[in-house]
Amino acid sequence: MPTGDGIKAVRTTFRVLHALRDAEGYAGVSELASTLDIPVSTVHSHLSTLYDCEYVVKRGDKYNVGYRFLENGGWLRGGTRLYTFAKPKIDQLADEFGDEVSLVVADHGLAAHVYIAKGEEAIDIDTHTGIRLHIHSSAAGKALLAHMSEERVHEIIDRRGLPKHGPNCITSREELLDELTHIRDEGIAFDRQDRIEGIHSVAAPILRDDRPNAAITVSGPISRLNGERFEETMPERIRNIAETVRIKLRYA
Repeated sequence: MPTGDGIKAVRTTFRVLHALRDAEGYAGVSELASTLDIPVSTVHSHLSTLYDCEYVVKRGDKYNVGYRFLENGGWLRGGTRLYTFAKPKIDQLADEFGDEVSLVVADHGLAAHVYIAKGEEAIDIDTHTGIRLHIHSSAAGKALLAHMSEERVHEIIDRRGLPKHGPNCITSREELLDELTHIRDEGIAFDRQDRIEGIHSVAAPILRDDRPNAAITVSGPISRLNGERFEETMPERIRNIAETVRIKLRYA
């Protein structure tokens, strides 16, 4: 059983890692210590251990996050049947629509993008493989939430809150619950500038025993995702693809 000091040390290690990541480049020990408001010696000790374990890299007297994290994430993703069956379908949709298509799962009450494919007309959004976003602020997140138990939905709201992102982001618990009911009935979720101004997305869940296994979502600028294409064509196609993946997961 870990001691209290041991648990505290692990938390500090992750605080150092997160600060290093947020520095967006190589950062020195003193800079990180100032950001975290902890002693330089403590930061140095944790970084030295992470370096020895090959989880950070070093250039002179500055550090950065290492690629070993990517190795672990790739191992996790590549070992799942979900990824094996969904990836070719995600690629197919990206080629078909020309926009950004993602496979999203729920992770500790957040929406984690585990695979992203970009079509020829896709624009750069702030998403990247592995990013975790507030689950209420996107079509994929709402598609996942809609098929969770109401108890679990409340747990996530209590833990993560409902912060406002884009101009149409839901910040009311009651309004969110109403929308989740509609999503369950329709089998499709929309993001109409919920997370980012000028960006729309549409998503369908991949269900397992009526619970969300993942969601497939297409995202892009309003200029491309609008009208019948956004409201009817894309939803029908995404629903069909999600159902195909669900069947493969169940029977293959």
